[in-house]
Amino acid sequence: MFMRPTGTPSVMVGRGAELRTLLDAFDDGRRGRPRAVLVRGEAGIGKTRLVQELLAQAAARRDEGLPLVVAIGQCVDLGPIGAPFGPIRRILRDLHGEVGTDALREAAGSPAAVTALAALVPGLAGEAPGDDEQAGEFAEAIEVVLENLSATRHVVIVIEDLQWADAATFALLKTLASTLRGRHLTIVSTYRSDDIDRFHPLHPVLAELDRTPGLVRVDLEPLSFAEVAEQVSILTDDAVDPQDVERLAERSGGVPFLVEELVDLGDRGLPDTLRDLVLARYTRLTDPAQETVRAMAAGGMHVDHDVLAAVSTLDDRTLDRALREAIDARVILASGAGYSFRHALTREAVHGEMLPSERVRVHRAFAQYLQRSRPDDSPDDVSAVAEHWLAARDLTAAFDATVRALRLSRASFAPATSVKLAERLTELWDQVPDAEERAGTTRQALHLEAAQAWHDLGDARRALRSANEGLAVCGDDPLTRAALLRQRFVHVFNAEYRVQREDLEEAVRLLEGIDSAPAKALMSRVMSNLAISEHGQEAAEHARRAIELAEAAGDDAALAVALTIESWRIAGDEDDQSAALAPLERAVALRLEPPLRAYAGSAHIDQLANLGRFAEAAEVGERYYAEVVRAGIERGSGTSIALSLAFALLAAGRWEDALAYTTRARRLTDRAARAWVARVVANHLSWNDQPDARAELLASERGGMAEVTALKPKKRAWWRIEEADAALEFSVGRPSPEAEERRREALAGVLEVVEGDAEPTPRRYAAVAASLLIASAPDEHEDGRERLLSALDDWPDHEINRRWVDYARAALGDTGPPDERVARWRAVVAELPGSGLYAWHAQVARLRLAEALIADGERDEAAHILERIVDEAPAQGVARVARWARELGAHARLLGGSDAAAASGVIATLTPRELQVLELVAEGLTNSEIGRRLFISPKTASVHVSAILAKVGAANRAEAAAIFAASSPSAS
Repeated sequence: MFMRPTGTPSVMVGRGAELRTLLDAFDDGRRGRPRAVLVRGEAGIGKTRLVQELLAQAAARRDEGLPLVVAIGQCVDLGPIGAPFGPIRRILRDLHGEVGTDALREAAGSPAAVTALAALVPGLAGEAPGDDEQAGEFAEAIEVVLENLSATRHVVIVIEDLQWADAATFALLKTLASTLRGRHLTIVSTYRSDDIDRFHPLHPVLAELDRTPGLVRVDLEPLSFAEVAEQVSILTDDAVDPQDVERLAERSGGVPFLVEELVDLGDRGLPDTLRDLVLARYTRLTDPAQETVRAMAAGGMHVDHDVLAAVSTLDDRTLDRALREAIDARVILASGAGYSFRHALTREAVHGEMLPSERVRVHRAFAQYLQRSRPDDSPDDVSAVAEHWLAARDLTAAFDATVRALRLSRASFAPATSVKLAERLTELWDQVPDAEERAGTTRQALHLEAAQAWHDLGDARRALRSANEGLAVCGDDPLTRAALLRQRFVHVFNAEYRVQREDLEEAVRLLEGIDSAPAKALMSRVMSNLAISEHGQEAAEHARRAIELAEAAGDDAALAVALTIESWRIAGDEDDQSAALAPLERAVALRLEPPLRAYAGSAHIDQLANLGRFAEAAEVGERYYAEVVRAGIERGSGTSIALSLAFALLAAGRWEDALAYTTRARRLTDRAARAWVARVVANHLSWNDQPDARAELLASERGGMAEVTALKPKKRAWWRIEEADAALEFSVGRPSPEAEERRREALAGVLEVVEGDAEPTPRRYAAVAASLLIASAPDEHEDGRERLLSALDDWPDHEINRRWVDYARAALGDTGPPDERVARWRAVVAELPGSGLYAWHAQVARLRLAEALIADGERDEAAHILERIVDEAPAQGVARVARWARELGAHARLLGGSDAAAASGVIATLTPRELQVLELVAEGLTNSEIGRRLFISPKTASVHVSAILAKVGAANRAEAAAIFAASSPSAS
């Protein structure tokens, strides 16, 4: 049999590949490629040991390159709620200890963020903030800190035992791991896989993380027989009997912790159950030590000494002896100001050993001591008090403590924890006397709060559930019922993309006749919801009433929402972009909280861009973005502003500035929203002549793209435009059958947008995209040309439409006589400085003018225009048009290149029919003769000849014939 172990193994057994994976992630973070790692495995499998080995090797390399900063957060089992950001506050305190107060304040980036973090890091805030300084979001502040610290340091974050994490930590982890906001950052999290079923709160978080590109997963499997033998040989001093090892491997299942426990039993018989095995060390303790360990188990994985002394029935000397005995037996460890269980399995098993009466008594003692001795402003302690009272079966005390915890959670900006606490109160409601008086609110109001919180957290289905539960108990409270009905309308739309209008109609009936400011403000929000879900006169009437009600209530928040929706309505229903700007200018001038100002500000940027005022849109957008960063709400409100600003910058030709904001937006948002950001970037990559990068980007966001288009079909209009822009080519030879099919599909898609019910801005863009595709192959798309012209004839005649219609008609007229084509494109290009057309469309217009000029014999002017495109377009992010300009210039022998090279390239651009026509032109045939030879009309022959002259860059028929001759096989 085995001798007693000589100590914890100094060598880790059987985890070489897993450790290499962790070290690779560590090295990536050190090189500026942030990584998140999830380590999973059953209890006792060695997750903590693996992470300790990583940290040991990381510490050995501390002097290499960037300074290394390590922070560790241990999740503690405080029940289904837990204190908000429990492990995160421990991480922040580690960071504070490593980098100091000044560096941490600087990393927070704004006074709002410092104020938010002050509750987590004592001493960080310094002097009290001014009265007008609001705290930002905790989650946002934490992300900013990690991002800024990791710019000049390699920051390694470890979060252990996620199965016990609180709701706020779950939400933050999902964000951190999916966005990896930082530069030199490595995040390692561990969780016990055998505890996670589909009902566990970690399960949806893992499902979301599984869809995150770049996340590293490490699965720890049981040790093999050979690895168990190696572990045993390290633990013992004598030779190992293979039969004993085989039996031990079978009983332990290859779990390292159990192997060690079994070895420690020595010659004593093996226990019959896993529970007995886990408790083997505990059962060998004296009664005082066992009692002490049981009291510890009621407190969690870690208990401070002062707390344990307060709840223990032992005198100080006996308690010290009991603790020393438990430490020597390796049941617990001395840790900081208290003690921790060596393994979570032990803590769980010991807690299970407590008698019901003992459990009630000890948990009551914990609750009483914490409530008496710890400050009421500590979210950790107040949440722990609530859980201890619940375990002590004192539901009234648990309810009161949960009320205090909820107030703290609201004040500390932890919506994920707040919603859990609110739901806990609703669960206890019927079992507590005077619940409404104790809570200071009603049960239906708590459900309303939960619905709003789930909405803020982006979980529409849970928000919908909370709204329905609130409605079930609402009774005759008209204001709260109306608010719940409005919430349900919003969440049905967000979760199911379905308009449940009857909820809004009932809310209107409940609110009519209530002459109070809150009722009017709520009615304004209901009217705004009605306006945004309708069109025409009804929408106009509801938007007008929403504005009037908000004004009457004196509620700037409701007024800002109503004005923003009125702007959208005018832009969409009336297609009057200029008039749509006025409500937004009024909205952003109101005194608003930062999130609502950002809501209106994002719409303001979009509307300026719709008017073609890109420079102004970029200027105000950068100001709005700076405001959300300063307020500490960049994640929640900054994403939409970043995307709107990025599009305005791209349209203005400031693509490098734009990509900085799209990169930001992708890091700050969820998968579905990231796909929308990716569409904007993909369109830029198309125009910047980066097809491989575009394909890689879209492949990485395929799931989110499907999600966006499934939930919001109207978004498909922009995806179809993006596909049309990507399919467009010019003067690059006869496309492959696959490219032709792609172009046909893209044209069909954008024609549907032009003829459908899309909003005016994408419809205008789609018309130009369709016109350019048709002009690239006029013979193939005659039907499309007629459909597009018919649609353009029906558009309202106003300034913005005229810009886009003139452009589309110029493109559709590219098969006409050269002088007419020149006139059309001259008119378009002359308007470019103030036309409001996107940078890429402006460069294409110049290219088309140069092409028409070549066909009309005005080669010097064409050469000047092409040189300008080649010089300017790449700097504007439109490198593809610069390439087209170089190709056209080479083919026309305007920008260099030999005649032979030009001829061979030019002929490849012709369609089979055009090649037939050029052969006959080379023979000297007239248009009428060509028509008779090919059975086409002289007019059609003339159209083909004009197209050929333009494509080959010939000034006349004789020059075209010379180019054809130079390209023939006999030419030398």
